[in-house]
Amino acid sequence: MFKARALVSDRSKQSFLWSFVREPAQRTLSHYFYFEVSRRNVTETEDSILSKLKGNSAWVSHNYQSKYLDLPSQDEQESLSSTDRIINGYDFLGVVERMEESLVVLAMLARIPLTDGGGY
Repeated sequence: MFKARALVSDRSKQSFLWSFVREPAQRTLSHYFYFEVSRRNVTETEDSILSKLKGNSAWVSHNYQSKYLDLPSQDEQESLSSTDRIINGYDFLGVVERMEESLVVLAMLARIPLTDGGGY
């Protein structure tokens, strides 16, 4: 799996580090439906979802998204949590559930003009 930390060790001022994140509740439910309902044929009920979320499941306790995005500790960042390193280390973090708005902001930051038509 590709991780952001591979790029950051030699990151120049000319780079622009960005990514997208999913809203945690949506990501967790998506994970449940993919692994439990689709792959293991678990019947989807409110009780089955709640028991899995309350249980000691490894996939509930691991925050794959933050582990993927985490940046290496640097001298000034050594005391920061992984959340703070992510927020401070990226130039832009978009939200998947707000894709349109995130892309507009990303275009503004990258100075890419937005057009109504199909012209590139």
